[in-house]
Amino acid sequence: MFWACKEQIQEEAKNQNGLVGFIDPFISTADDHGQTDPAAAIPFGMVKPAPDTYPLAHSGYDYSSDEILGFSNTRFSGVGCRGTGGNIRILPLVLDNLDTIPKTIKMEKTSEIAQAGYYKVALQNGVTCQLTATRQVSYHKYTFPKTMNAGLKIDLASSFSAFNYEKHTVLPNGMITGEIAAATVCNEGNYTFFYALSIDKDKVKIDENGSVLIYSFSTSSNEEILVHCSLSTVSVDHAMNNLKNAQAHSFENIVELAKTDWENHMQKVVVETDDLSKKRLFYTHLYHTLQTPFIIDEPNNIYRGSDGKLYKTDNRNYYHGWSIWDTFRTKMPLFSLLYPNKFKDITVSLKALYKQGKVDWATETEPFLTVRTEHAIIVLLDAHRKGLLPFSLLDVYEELKQEALGYSYRSPDQILESSYDSWALAQIASELGFDDDTNTYLNKAMDYKSIWREKFKTMDEKSDIMHGDGLYEGTLWQYRWLVPFDINGIQKMMGGKKEFENQLDRFFEEELFNIGNQPDIQVPYLYAYTESPWKTQKLVHTLLNEETNNWYGTHEKWSTPITRKIFKDDPEGFVKEMDDDAGTMSSWYIWSTLGLYPIFPGSTEMALTTPQFKKITIETTEKPLQIIAKELSEENIFIQKVFWNGAEINTSIIDFNSVAKGGTLIFELGNTPNKNWGN
Repeated sequence: MFWACKEQIQEEAKNQNGLVGFIDPFISTADDHGQTDPAAAIPFGMVKPAPDTYPLAHSGYDYSSDEILGFSNTRFSGVGCRGTGGNIRILPLVLDNLDTIPKTIKMEKTSEIAQAGYYKVALQNGVTCQLTATRQVSYHKYTFPKTMNAGLKIDLASSFSAFNYEKHTVLPNGMITGEIAAATVCNEGNYTFFYALSIDKDKVKIDENGSVLIYSFSTSSNEEILVHCSLSTVSVDHAMNNLKNAQAHSFENIVELAKTDWENHMQKVVVETDDLSKKRLFYTHLYHTLQTPFIIDEPNNIYRGSDGKLYKTDNRNYYHGWSIWDTFRTKMPLFSLLYPNKFKDITVSLKALYKQGKVDWATETEPFLTVRTEHAIIVLLDAHRKGLLPFSLLDVYEELKQEALGYSYRSPDQILESSYDSWALAQIASELGFDDDTNTYLNKAMDYKSIWREKFKTMDEKSDIMHGDGLYEGTLWQYRWLVPFDINGIQKMMGGKKEFENQLDRFFEEELFNIGNQPDIQVPYLYAYTESPWKTQKLVHTLLNEETNNWYGTHEKWSTPITRKIFKDDPEGFVKEMDDDAGTMSSWYIWSTLGLYPIFPGSTEMALTTPQFKKITIETTEKPLQIIAKELSEENIFIQKVFWNGAEINTSIIDFNSVAKGGTLIFELGNTPNKNWGN
């Protein structure tokens, strides 16, 4: 590993004022420990310039490698399969003979720096590379040594997933324009976008070999070559216009603008602690949540939809690049608290997606990178109940009913997930006054009980098999709790609330929990529905701060566990095979450290647990939300009392709509459980 340069990176961070100095983009970038990346991007930005290492990771970058294939301009943070993106890869060259182009070039790893909106590394061929970006334009600055044989290799067919085609034109001034089409994550569906790329250099020779272009030139000592790469979902003309606007700004100016953008987003929540490791983890994970979805509309509000047609927004940003099967659980609820106005725009984008003919994964005509969209109905219901839906649910009701006709019931996990969606549709029907539909969809939701009694009530040796009974990336043990809309129902089927608690105890004592994937990440908070909410306090503290045994990868249970802290502030940030999944797991960490958790998206219920910071201040639309943990220490992890705006509360559940308006939430803590609190 190369993490010996961590001290240098931290020293660089100290030179940055504000909270951006606590963002470390290298966290969770090594091997298969999160699949994030150090791209120089802005919040929700389309372009994400970063190194593509050899061998490739899902995001294109593996901190464990010291070789690069080049610097590409698109990627999707934290996802699985082979990822998606990796388009328009640029490799700077210094060679004795430009006829022999290497596949990779080694980095000087100790020179590597990544900050919010900025990346820098020196290559062993003598070129130093710096990257930054606006929302649609990436800036590459290559500093060359004195040589007669400098160059840039531009691969227009590079891609992390299946590549479809590229069309390009080289203009007389050396600018390249065109379009690129490739596959989305897991080769499910395809995207097409347009681009314009310019190179700030005179007297350039251009050689074309299919989709690979070699720009060769001579350079003086420390000569800087600036490359702009502009993307558009609409047309080449729009990409060229964005490029022209970008060229009016210096590289250094864009770095500062990116830093300011990130700082503004970080300032929405301020945590106070003496533990700098926790502070780095908090702000880096918040940074990771803001990588997607992408804002893809043009300055004139035009964008291309998932059906390939052009649309215009109503003075809102249009978001694209979904992974809702993952993010509906933690990230979307986090946005509703920290970034409610952006969350509103996201819901309007989902409405537009339904009008375009939303599918579960990706269409063949996506305008940009994306993954999957299941459970968007829960996001819309969640927004409605939080007063954050800028339109009537009636506007998409027919589309939601049509989607329900395609819910899958092929395996036990799909039955539980489809029942959750049916429950959400029943709630929407009820809100709209459609009583017959309410009963129909609620009965459909409660049909889960048949499969639950058959597969999930009695657990045996077959219940701990990954992909058993056709399950998606989980076991029967891990999926059996995925009925948040009817906790009372599964408690009754188990034999009552106490037996429900006993079964939770067994689940964690026998180390059957898998923090590395989504199906059971809410389960540590289910003690909120028992007589012992203190067990959540102890368990979450352990998961955040102590070494644990982790038995499960994405597809198998290992013969021996990985024993380590789950969350670390280094490149091996997550346990092995724990993808961040578009910020889902980062959001789990953030919620857990805040002392709040959205245990039940689609409702406004949030579970309370022990905050990890002495004081937390969250900006809201009315007045700040302050969360104060009195006497917090490594020993004092148990809630003794809770006060909300001065009044003592004795419940482990709090309402989102109360805290989102601001106020003061005070936790009095001690070193032993208060078994009378919250039950």
